[in-house]
Amino acid sequence: MRGNLPPLRLVAALLGAAFGVVGASAPAHAQAWSANEDDSLLLELRSGQYRLGEPLRGYQTPAGVCVDFADLIQALDLPVRLDKKSRRATGWLFAEDQRFTLDRDPDTVQNMNGNRGIAKDAIHDTPEGWCVDLKALSGWMGVRFRADLSNLAVMLESDRKLPFLEAIERKSRAARLRQPKFAEFDLSKLPQAQAPYQSWRMPSVDVQIQGQWTRNMGARAQFEALASGEALGLSYTARLAGSTDNGADSLRLKLFRNDPSAELLGPLKATQVALGDVESLRGALTAQTAYGRGAFVSNRPLNRPGRFGVTSLSGTMPAGWDAELYRNGELRAYQADRGDGRYRFDDIELLWGQNDFEVVLYGPQGQIKRERSSAPVGIESLPAGKTWYWAGVVDAGQDLIDLSKTFSDPNTGWRWGVGVERGIDRRTTAGVEYQSVMFAGRRRHYIEGTVQRALGRMLLEVSGAQQLGAGRAFQAKALGRFGAIRYDAEALWVDGDFESELVEAQQRREYGLRLSTSVKMGTWRLPVETGIRHFQTRTGAKVTEWSIRSALQLHRTSLTTELSRRTARGPASALVGEDLGTKLNLIANTAIGPVRLRGAARFALDGERRGLENAQAVAETGLGKSSTLRLGYEHDATSRRDEVMLGWVRQFDRFALRTEGRLDTRGRLTLGLTLGFSLGPDPVDGGWRMSRQRLAESGQAAVEVFRDENGDGYRQAGEGLVEGVSVGAGFRHTEAPTNKAGRAVIDGLTPYVPVLVSIDAGTLPDPLLQPKGKGVVVVPRPGVAARISLPLAPTGELEALLLGPDGEPRDGVVIELTDTAGHVVRQVQSDFDGYVLFDSVPYGDYRLRIGAASAAALGVKADLGSALRIDRANPLLRLGRIRLQSLVAAQVAALP
Repeated sequence: MRGNLPPLRLVAALLGAAFGVVGASAPAHAQAWSANEDDSLLLELRSGQYRLGEPLRGYQTPAGVCVDFADLIQALDLPVRLDKKSRRATGWLFAEDQRFTLDRDPDTVQNMNGNRGIAKDAIHDTPEGWCVDLKALSGWMGVRFRADLSNLAVMLESDRKLPFLEAIERKSRAARLRQPKFAEFDLSKLPQAQAPYQSWRMPSVDVQIQGQWTRNMGARAQFEALASGEALGLSYTARLAGSTDNGADSLRLKLFRNDPSAELLGPLKATQVALGDVESLRGALTAQTAYGRGAFVSNRPLNRPGRFGVTSLSGTMPAGWDAELYRNGELRAYQADRGDGRYRFDDIELLWGQNDFEVVLYGPQGQIKRERSSAPVGIESLPAGKTWYWAGVVDAGQDLIDLSKTFSDPNTGWRWGVGVERGIDRRTTAGVEYQSVMFAGRRRHYIEGTVQRALGRMLLEVSGAQQLGAGRAFQAKALGRFGAIRYDAEALWVDGDFESELVEAQQRREYGLRLSTSVKMGTWRLPVETGIRHFQTRTGAKVTEWSIRSALQLHRTSLTTELSRRTARGPASALVGEDLGTKLNLIANTAIGPVRLRGAARFALDGERRGLENAQAVAETGLGKSSTLRLGYEHDATSRRDEVMLGWVRQFDRFALRTEGRLDTRGRLTLGLTLGFSLGPDPVDGGWRMSRQRLAESGQAAVEVFRDENGDGYRQAGEGLVEGVSVGAGFRHTEAPTNKAGRAVIDGLTPYVPVLVSIDAGTLPDPLLQPKGKGVVVVPRPGVAARISLPLAPTGELEALLLGPDGEPRDGVVIELTDTAGHVVRQVQSDFDGYVLFDSVPYGDYRLRIGAASAAALGVKADLGSALRIDRANPLLRLGRIRLQSLVAAQVAALP
């Protein structure tokens, strides 16, 4: 390879070679698409202004978008029976004369237009069931299903008014009654899994061993092990890393407890307590986040950003992995392996409203791991009437057990601080903190105060910091929304010789404004963000930056583009080192046929270094279900170095293996072999298990599914276990259904984020069995399996005729079926003749009541009578006529 090959031509040549290698080496069966988490979708079904049913599970395929057929049947409430054992679906569609039969064995579909064959890629078998292509569904059902991926929706369109849409419109016109909207689950009101800490729990251990040979340098090996478990009623993590050159040179230990419900340390109500290698909290104007040996305690919410208007996301990222960051579904940043075992995205801008983040980690053995979090910005993010505190001491950059055998950095050292924040009222909060840090070889002390105030659709923060014995700094920030435009404004003033880790010594004034919105383009919206920033230095330099950014989500492609320009005025000596000019940044993730391509690039559009400054790209394609071919490329114009990497990955049941070769323009050739696996207690069969999943980083749920014959939700003697049932937890699900002992395990749960573990009703072997309740909420802990029992109960029905206080049938009234604790189990609306039917109701004790909105609109008493029981002796309850009682009549009847 020649070192003077132009970078752009080199990129083109490498990508061409990548796809050529893929096309030449991949066997024919590699072209067949199979379900994978990377292509999974969760889509709303919409028709006009109406949202229909619950979201649909689906996938992006090379041919388009497919959705789970059972989910679609349930969302449209179609009288179609899906039988996976006989591989048939029978019933009728939108009218009784529109008969429908789908038979997988002869691959035929019969409807009102006759009998036809099923196209090759019309139905995909996925872990959830039958995933049917939207084009095929449109042809079978006589309506149009259109995917709108920019809004994560499936649009149902029809030239005729469908009966169920007419019913929806009729009910929405009912006097003062509105169509009920099923809110998202309030996890705090659902049954909670109890997982008490233990004095000792065997750890799960993630191991990665990498051996490599480099020309003219010989062979060496590196290793890394991360263990997570419990000791003395606390969680612990231990990370050991090293090489054959230096032995074990890094050992990080942490003993901690995190509790989202804030019940630690008695009256202190702490959410997190940590000893060992911990992380400190960041200030607004003073100290940066630091990592090292020390201690930390706080009662702040676990996922609350440490700085107004921006947040930082960090976590464990093993060697050879890379990461992408998404905000509200928009690709924001890309990061390759940093070499320190962690990923970190700093200064991620927050928007007014909800900010949903997803970090997608890609492993060298083809693993994909997703970590989700959220950061709301608005009046609800203020601690109204609450007091939040934190305190910590950290020896920055030093591990608890130092194995590095290197000298300490004299510019860093021990730092400590304490902070308190109080919600004065619903819209105002005030805080004060003290920080003492070693910065640039000197001990510096700071006192900082902050006030936040919500003003309509704007959140304002004013902060000031005093460096003891030196200068001071003041800052004002505002986040808000005006119509469809979200804005972020800031101003900074520095007085005297104030200097900190967040305010440079040369800074004097700084102003900035960022605007973001979405531009409607046909049926989808294009997010657009623009900003300007101006700052002045003490040396007289005046620097101005502007940028415009947009993100495109189209089919299987995510593309983020940012154009920025930086100009400066002032003395020439003051401008030395300033990175001026126009830059173009690109971040992309796409799929071209069977090839997944992701990466980032930065171009200089003017100046002496015009052209590609740096680039990173990775192309992957599957070779069957268990192997992956991986091609990577990296370019760095500063070091005048280009490197190409070719690797092969094989996923086994218990471990993953990767081989790779690297060659750069300096003639450096490296060959490597990487082995990755995890060891941990087996929550299903007992003993130990070996897995290719990273068990120590994430939480686990060990689930037992049993047949609840009496419907009480608890397993008693004689109630057997159920085999062949799949269980889900958020976006995760069991790799295999429950075994003969009714047990299964879900891996990869995000630690300390509550998640609902529930039975996938589409996988039930017996249609007369239904889950008892919505599921159980678990708070996962790293490396630990929480044990959960989920009941399946036989079902019955309940029917009644609803009459108003005047004795006439009432339609459109919301009726709720609740359990004995008052939790809503089912919710329906009465038909035009007042008929009410609850079908497939699990055995148990229930009560009936009118929905709050309907009761208020009609002026009637909500409670509809005494307790009800559905069981083997009474599987069908016919309640007959139920007459609503007006509130006035009920109050009169209650008078003595």
